[in-house]
Amino acid sequence: MSVKVGFKAKCGYNEIELPFNVGEKVYLDNAPTGLSDLSSGTFTLINQIPKSQSIATKVKWVKHTLKNCAKADGLYDKSNNQMFYKSNTWTAYIKEWAKYKAPLWTDGGYYALTDEEMAESFTVNVNDLLIFADIEDDVPRTITEFNALREKYKDCGGTVTGCEVYIKYKPNGKPWRTNHIEVIKA
Repeated sequence: MSVKVGFKAKCGYNEIELPFNVGEKVYLDNAPTGLSDLSSGTFTLINQIPKSQSIATKVKWVKHTLKNCAKADGLYDKSNNQMFYKSNTWTAYIKEWAKYKAPLWTDGGYYALTDEEMAESFTVNVNDLLIFADIEDDVPRTITEFNALREKYKDCGGTVTGCEVYIKYKPNGKPWRTNHIEVIKA
């Protein structure tokens, strides 16, 4: 037997199942796994690719389906470790950090990749579109089609206004398990 205990966490609601003894031994290897996974969502990201480093006109759009994501309403204030709630703001957390490339034209940057390499990785930049669902819509081919998607999913995501990357490695070269990308709409 067990009891479920729920509590509000930084990124949403969490639930833990605690076993208790009613005349039989409870071993840890048979116990529940602990905290529920808050990063279990699937999001769609649509990158807008500019013509060149010096010409910002968008010429291509790339659609990505990202797994292990979460979203919290508001913006996280690091100075006092609290969420700051404001209308139409959110912070999304993406755990697929290993596929992330910086939005740069230099070697190793996302914009310098081939089409095949772009399909295998993703970037996040201001004015990209993040949707809190796995959508079946086609990849936009024009700015008009992109704007139509932005309008269609305005209540389920929005245009990115900022991004912070948290990728660190231990001295032995192994990545931190807390590595993630934060996508912000302020």
